[in-house]
Amino acid sequence: MKKIYFLFLFSLISFLSLSQGTETFTNIPTLTPASYLARTWVGDNGLTWTATDARTDQLITGKAITVRVGNTKCLGIPNGIGNLSFKHQQVFTGSSPILQIYINNVLIGTANPTTTIATATFSNIDVSGNFDLEIRQITAGLRISIDDVTWTSYNAISCAEPTAQPTNLLLSATANAISGAFDLIPPTTTVQNYLVVRSLTSPLTQLPVDGTSYTSGQIIGGGNGTSIGISADGTFTDNALSPSTQYYYFIFAMEDQLCGGPNYNQLLPLTADIITPALASCTTPITPTALALTPANTSVSGSFTGSGASKYLVVKSATVPPLGASAIDGISYTVGQVFGNGTVVSIGTSTTFVATGLTVATTYYFYVFALNDACTGAPFYSTTSLDGTATTTNAATGIPAGYYNAAASLSCQPLKTALKNIITTGSQVLGYTPGVWNIYQFSDMHRNDANTADIMWDMYSDNPTGPEPYVFRYGPTSSGGNQCGTYVNEGDCYNREHSTPQSWFGSINPMVSDVHHIFATDGKVNGLRSNFPYGEVTTASTTSLNGSKLGTGNNFGYTGTVFEPINAYKGDFARAGLYMITRYEDEVISQNWSGQGTGNTVFLSTTDEPNAANRRLQMYDAYYLKTLIKWHNQDAVSQKEIDRNNAIYYTAVNTPAVAQANRNPYVDHPEYVALIFQCTGLVPVTLIDFNAQKNKETVLLRWYATQETLFKKYEIESSIDGNIFNTIGEVEGKNLANYNFTDNNLPRGSVVYYRLKMIDIDGRFTNSKIVSVKLNSNLSNALVYPNPTIESLNIKLYEALHTNSTLQVTDIVGKLVMQQTVYSNEVNIKLDVKSLSAGRYFIKIANNTQIINQSFVVMK
Repeated sequence: MKKIYFLFLFSLISFLSLSQGTETFTNIPTLTPASYLARTWVGDNGLTWTATDARTDQLITGKAITVRVGNTKCLGIPNGIGNLSFKHQQVFTGSSPILQIYINNVLIGTANPTTTIATATFSNIDVSGNFDLEIRQITAGLRISIDDVTWTSYNAISCAEPTAQPTNLLLSATANAISGAFDLIPPTTTVQNYLVVRSLTSPLTQLPVDGTSYTSGQIIGGGNGTSIGISADGTFTDNALSPSTQYYYFIFAMEDQLCGGPNYNQLLPLTADIITPALASCTTPITPTALALTPANTSVSGSFTGSGASKYLVVKSATVPPLGASAIDGISYTVGQVFGNGTVVSIGTSTTFVATGLTVATTYYFYVFALNDACTGAPFYSTTSLDGTATTTNAATGIPAGYYNAAASLSCQPLKTALKNIITTGSQVLGYTPGVWNIYQFSDMHRNDANTADIMWDMYSDNPTGPEPYVFRYGPTSSGGNQCGTYVNEGDCYNREHSTPQSWFGSINPMVSDVHHIFATDGKVNGLRSNFPYGEVTTASTTSLNGSKLGTGNNFGYTGTVFEPINAYKGDFARAGLYMITRYEDEVISQNWSGQGTGNTVFLSTTDEPNAANRRLQMYDAYYLKTLIKWHNQDAVSQKEIDRNNAIYYTAVNTPAVAQANRNPYVDHPEYVALIFQCTGLVPVTLIDFNAQKNKETVLLRWYATQETLFKKYEIESSIDGNIFNTIGEVEGKNLANYNFTDNNLPRGSVVYYRLKMIDIDGRFTNSKIVSVKLNSNLSNALVYPNPTIESLNIKLYEALHTNSTLQVTDIVGKLVMQQTVYSNEVNIKLDVKSLSAGRYFIKIANNTQIINQSFVVMK
């Protein structure tokens, strides 16, 4: 008995795995072999193979196909696929090549060729039936040769022919839908599922073909039947039908499991027909009630009580009523369409809505109409609208009270871990689909340049200083949006860009759906970026329409291929990258992100960093961390980032279905970047914060320091003119997170200036920024960084000003070199100082009751 079982098992394994197919590229065309052209030939298996952007003069074991930026593929290969292997080699120059392997347009893995011939192997693919094989070369500027493709079959065991059909098909219909139920064949047979086919005529002119799987909506062999899907439980529902129409249904028993199938019983399928009823005459719906509006800085969420109508139309306007238009029966409106002096916000069955892309501190008027559309002459609208008013807020930040209390007075690894705990506790997992798609209506939209429509805020196509090359509307194509879908060119659709590529951590939640690092971006440019690190490009292989570049450069010693977004958004991507190694500092190590995909190009491995504590703090390779911190310092936190951070967190209050309910701490507190990562020793040690506060007849100086290596002391210096300083005291460096000093001997005058002289044990020193205190009035203060700077300066106010103020920048002799208005709601100010000569400059921000004095140094 054991011997019989062994022989059967051996036969089963033989059937499953020994049948195979090959492609040796012997038959590839040789016309103009060194030119990169589209190629077509009949391969070893008798099927047609194609290649794009390919040459044919390179060899591996005989002829090979060499692809530049294109693919080689074969469609409709029979008998399924179990395992796959092929040889590959990079030819000519370049670095960081990536091949992507697709089966039926689904990515199954990647390979990283080198200049040495190697073999890529992919096991347990296990796709039955006819399949499409495609190998894509996605690294711009490289050329990869491919040869000796071999695969094993997966459908050698034939599916048995079902011998019976289901019975007793009962149909029920509304004007636009039909539901069906039938009796299953007894489970002792080989039948697992049932194919349901719909037709407007009977009999069917084409029957389902064995070995072919049909998806919902697919025509059966070009005949008069359409598949509406597979039923396993004997029920189905067919939607989006026409009223007063006769429909015929055909049910085929099928075997499609544990075999190569599917195999259908084409003989005498179960059949029934029904006529959908006519639409009822339209009636005017009742106006909804109880409109509740919740404003945020740039959005308003609304909810109302429905009135039993089919759908609801919501219009917003910034103009004082009346609206200037009424909903007209028989007319269908679209989202974004002009409606009187307003625009359409939403149309659908939901009794909630969100208007995005609004202006802060602005009053908006909302109008909700009910409508019936499942009736003759539709749509019919309510004669009156439900109206409401909301004023958007003007909060400089949406940080909840006490959110960062656990991080107070910390630095280095303790601060990083505290932030991880803060942003992990209470956070929610959105889910990749539809969660990430859905939250973009709150987080990634803004008004277009003409202020006429809400569009996606795509950092790969946006032009901050001029017209965009193209724009995207929110939502799937079925509702008038530009959500991907497929794409060929820039501007076709927007996608979900994992700024930390998914291949570095896998399809695992919450990383795969964490919106803090997933941005709405153009699909084509998203694909171009692929899983290359971010960096600065000096030799571009490809440049997008808004100036984002793929290419090579020297990024602190790294010379591989990188992707560079435009300057306006470098800080956004940098802070997203720092968020990821904070939120997921445990997972980066435990899941070995450095060993997944191309993760070794950015993450430390166990061999890179022998000190486990340092590895946990640093996470990234030195060049990558330096790049992100450089971008963080160059591109300050913008209002866009603040609003996005608030949307991801505060959406939890209004629409829990799409809430993530946590924050990016580096958007809320940019100073945390230096407090944490300067402790790696990779970033120059500076003061994070230095401020002065007058207390009656004394001034209290406080400063936060990064990790002090080979450091001796701080000498405190004061001045009455900001130019000549005298030492008034000293504080020993004790590697503390914060220090303080009290000046008890205030000079005569209206203002006193302070700076710190920071002295190393070898006698070398640097001076801190200059802070000032107005002795005869209240004085506010601010954080200025990076200081010294090269081309840009960020000013972070500790609190918003009471009123609009004037900002002036003067040089060392008092000459005015820059002036602008600071508005009362601003707390993050960015100055472009690259045109200034090297030297020290002084900032003064003043209004009738407040003065802020700071200084900075420009280096060339």
